[in-house]
Amino acid sequence: DDTVDQPLHVTEFEGESVTLDCKYTTTSQSQELFWYIQRTDESPKLVLQSNSYGGGINGTEFQERFYSEVKPSKSVPLIIQRLRVSDSALYYCSRPQ
Repeated sequence: DDTVDQPLHVTEFEGESVTLDCKYTTTSQSQELFWYIQRTDESPKLVLQSNSYGGGINGTEFQERFYSEVKPSKSVPLIIQRLRVSDSALYYCSRPQ
């Protein structure tokens, strides 16, 4: 079975950078993960998709400050630069079904 593990709570200051960890296990050859953001009273929205081939996509509003890459250690950290108050939300990492 595939599993995904990420921290429950992270705090950082406006203007700083933050790294949200996401570790996973899989029996699949596909090394692909998705990051989603869910703001209060909104549905989850795709932030980005990242794969081990160096490819991926970023949602339009996230292209300048959000970055991720699949690491050989089976982790896909999400890096958010120049934090804004509007970045306060729930973040989910997910493997494709």
